[in-house]
Amino acid sequence: MFALEAAKKEALTALKKAIGKKFVVTVDMLALPPKPEYGDVSFPCFVLAKGEGRNPAEIAIELAAKIGPSKLIRKIGALGPYVNFTFDEAAFASTVVNDVLKGKKRYGRLTTGKGKRVLIEFANPNTHKEIHVGHLRNFTLGQAATNLLIANGYETTPVSYINDLGNNVARCLWGLKHLHPNEEPAVDERLNFLGKVYTEATRVIDEDETKKSEVSVIQNQLESGEGEWYALWKKTHKWSLDNLKAVFDEFGLTLDRTYLEHELIDDTHTIVNKLLTDGIAKMSEGATIVDLEDEKLGANLLRKSDGTLLYNAKDIALAYRKEAHYHADRSIYVIDVRQSLAMKQLAATLRRMGSQREVTHLAYEMVTLPEGAMSSRKGNIVRWTDLRNAMIAELVESTKLRHPDWPEKKVNQTARALTMAAVKFMMLRHDPEKILVFDMHEAMATDGFTGPYILYTIARISSIEEKTDVLPEADGEQLRHPIERELIGLIARYPEVVGLAGSTLRPSVIAQYAFELAQAFAKYYAEVRILDADQKIVAARLALAYAVRQVLANAMDILNISIVKAM
Repeated sequence: MFALEAAKKEALTALKKAIGKKFVVTVDMLALPPKPEYGDVSFPCFVLAKGEGRNPAEIAIELAAKIGPSKLIRKIGALGPYVNFTFDEAAFASTVVNDVLKGKKRYGRLTTGKGKRVLIEFANPNTHKEIHVGHLRNFTLGQAATNLLIANGYETTPVSYINDLGNNVARCLWGLKHLHPNEEPAVDERLNFLGKVYTEATRVIDEDETKKSEVSVIQNQLESGEGEWYALWKKTHKWSLDNLKAVFDEFGLTLDRTYLEHELIDDTHTIVNKLLTDGIAKMSEGATIVDLEDEKLGANLLRKSDGTLLYNAKDIALAYRKEAHYHADRSIYVIDVRQSLAMKQLAATLRRMGSQREVTHLAYEMVTLPEGAMSSRKGNIVRWTDLRNAMIAELVESTKLRHPDWPEKKVNQTARALTMAAVKFMMLRHDPEKILVFDMHEAMATDGFTGPYILYTIARISSIEEKTDVLPEADGEQLRHPIERELIGLIARYPEVVGLAGSTLRPSVIAQYAFELAQAFAKYYAEVRILDADQKIVAARLALAYAVRQVLANAMDILNISIVKAM
């Protein structure tokens, strides 16, 4: 049990004893006072007063008089309709710092989801197209949400589903044959090459109905699994998967399994046919649909009149395959907000098929550039490889300026780590339902609401450690400065922040908290000479600083960001 939880439990136990069995008190009823001088935790007496038909201020006075100090609570008082609890500052500070230094990576991890299995699907790019900056929000959000669920005690399995048979694939294959026959790109450029071919082919195909028909023929042949187009698909499909795996590894995605669209074709036809037999689906103008009008979700189109399967149908087959593999209690889909209707249709169709599993759509808005929206079809995108290389190049130069004595390998490793931190944090710092404008230079800044700023704070604390031989000691009696109390309060809140972020699937809550804690430490560093004091005070200050570093590192770990020891 962490310090804040323990202190609240002491307050709750005292309240229960004072109130008796006439009213059930729960920890959720405890609130944060509007002003710090009122106390650390408050109990509002409104509901209790309403039940007894009395003035809540009178009840607050009575309860406060019945409650005495405890291990972590120093003072109890009444102010208006509230019973206010003030923590014993020294005892609470010692407990908080000890919790962190002893718990280390375990500090802030909860057991809320113990015994519950969650399956989360993300990293679902199409083959035969390059990875661009827009994909990165999905990758980072999915992995951070996975880490959040694990931190909250859920048995969490992340998986990926790759679309490898769509119209874009057929267009790319058409372009390879007609616009770039026999071209062989460099191994690490194959995905970018395929994306370029797709864009070029789209421009040509969209102007000619005959060519659109040719693309439909290609798509049908791919689903059949035979023919000349299928042979070309197999070759370029491997190119795509090899490059995608490299990107997944680069982003540290912990995927347990990757499902492929083409592997679901037979199952999907079988399921669609059974839906017809069972009366869940019906024919409409030659197409197969599930009528969801009674839920105001329109028609869920599963199979076109020419036999072509739609994504919605394959999602049903995938859901059943995942169920067979994992038997999860909850299935989360990290998919952009434009797929909201399709996700509702999927959930509704699965319910009609008898599925009891909870389906959650973790939706996110698009990523745009300062100059506007991106489109693979139009070719106005920023490829991940181009963005990464540009950021690394700039960060290599700035790192060399700060550390001219560093060997080239260390400079390059640091620049790469800062690049990944900058990109991931920028993608995660805002709530997912907000449109994200990605600015490379803003993301790389070492001041402000950025990943490098958090890493800089961690590195600064490590540099303090290198300057002293004094061992840290969690001694709250020595931590009397107001900013030290503020830091203690922030650190104590971290487990609750993890709980809130996990329950809402909002990694942005963690990012915002980390920034707040880093800012508070920057203020502390500016106002207090950590190493310039009596040794007991220095030991306590070091313990506090190391606790801040550990909590920041834990927060960054949830965001899937690796820390650096020096910048």
